[in-house]
Amino acid sequence: MQTFFRRCAKRCGPAARSGRSAVSCASFGVHMTPSMRRPPRIAVVVAALVALGVPLAALAASRERSASPSFERDVAPIMQAKCEGCHRLGGIAPFPFATRHDVSSWAPAIGVAVGSRAMPPWPPGERSPRYVGEETRRLSASERATILAWVRSGAHVDGPPLKPLPTPPVPVRAGESVVRVGMPATYHPTSRNGATDDYRCFLLDPKLTQNVLVTSARIEPGASRVVHHVILFKETPAQVAEAKRLDAASAGLGWPCFGGTGIGLEASAGGVEAALNDANWISAWAPGWGGGRLPDGNGVPLAAGSQIVMQVHYNLLNGRTPDRSQAVLTVAPTSAGLTPAQTMLLPAPVELACAKSEHGPLCNREAALQNLVSKYGANAGVAPAGLLLLCGKDAANPRPSVVTTCDRRIATPTKILVAAGHMHLLGASIRLTLNPGTPRARVLLDIPHWSFHWQNAYTLAKAVETKSGDVVRVTCHYDVGKRMHLGRAVARTPRYVLWGEGTTDEMCLGILQVTRG
Repeated sequence: MQTFFRRCAKRCGPAARSGRSAVSCASFGVHMTPSMRRPPRIAVVVAALVALGVPLAALAASRERSASPSFERDVAPIMQAKCEGCHRLGGIAPFPFATRHDVSSWAPAIGVAVGSRAMPPWPPGERSPRYVGEETRRLSASERATILAWVRSGAHVDGPPLKPLPTPPVPVRAGESVVRVGMPATYHPTSRNGATDDYRCFLLDPKLTQNVLVTSARIEPGASRVVHHVILFKETPAQVAEAKRLDAASAGLGWPCFGGTGIGLEASAGGVEAALNDANWISAWAPGWGGGRLPDGNGVPLAAGSQIVMQVHYNLLNGRTPDRSQAVLTVAPTSAGLTPAQTMLLPAPVELACAKSEHGPLCNREAALQNLVSKYGANAGVAPAGLLLLCGKDAANPRPSVVTTCDRRIATPTKILVAAGHMHLLGASIRLTLNPGTPRARVLLDIPHWSFHWQNAYTLAKAVETKSGDVVRVTCHYDVGKRMHLGRAVARTPRYVLWGEGTTDEMCLGILQVTRG
């Protein structure tokens, strides 16, 4: 409305100086022609309106409203398509858009969230390429303008919200079969030390008797109100024993797994880098997004006897509803001739010193390293030095920095299909770049404002072809000041932060799903 009044003022300033009626100039923002300004006609119109009992102010308001977007016609379809995946009864969002009152009471907040582009959440920044399904998550310019115009005009709700779109059936292509894997029992989300999130891993057995390739994955949350995101990992027969050990060692169903599954990478004949070039990612999912089909002609290999770890993030701010989620996979036999998709992990070392204003025994790097070992075992103490060596840095004299990078040289021609990033709670931004610092540089993923609670995998709208000798770089920025502003979500105890699995540790990890050859 402020824009409307400014326009009226601009238009009526000359009218006032020329002696014309400022009221007539401002009427409904219409340009007045000489014939429209004839006093007799104006007098007749006014007299008729008064005689009919129509207040001029009400007429003006009705005309303005008719020119504004209609909720039922214009806004409700947008909210159904872009908002109600989360804002639904029993959904993950803190409130639903199920009734007229729901919508009208939250209209001011809707305007702020849409105007600031905070909602719908879309972490990739403007430097990122286009991704498959992006248009189903982001508001177009016209959709954003429609919602904002509706809010500015008073957010009149002239009809009920549309019901959330139904979940479509899992599409099954010729030669594929459906495999359902689910939690063996109901899990009751819980927290420790007042945390508002629970990260839990569950071992699922697809009972595979032959090698297959996963062509799509969809998560069906048992308690959609609290299930925030899910990641599926494949575990080879050799890794299943370790997963079972973690499961048995933890009370209740599954085991806690904040940063990752807690299962080490399987040894590879090519060493650590070879293992990182073919890791165990299958798929990722979040409400309204993810867990879709791989690009045609591709599939993630899953060997006979393999099992799946389903990592679930529960948002306890929405309650502690018992959950029994499941995953629905489509798989094709190896005879289908699909190209195997592999996952590249691109870790970078983390060396974050305490802020200048912070002091404490764990601000000493060696003390912090020993603390890691005491919590997670000897392997945790080796990882920081190993990452420094992997990334060509000085492991003997590590230098702390809020920025870390690591380069990986492509050994064989590779096609990049999917990009993702992973950090913990002190992360500020993450970027994956192909051939950085060269004329052929291109961004694969750029998340300029990292949020641990809004992470996902992004399928490139156009796969990126690379050749031998190309370089992929992961770059992470951190803000140790977040330690003082995240409440109970992260411990405030000052400490030198290293790569690790826990809430007080950090990661910098790029993830690419690729095909080779």
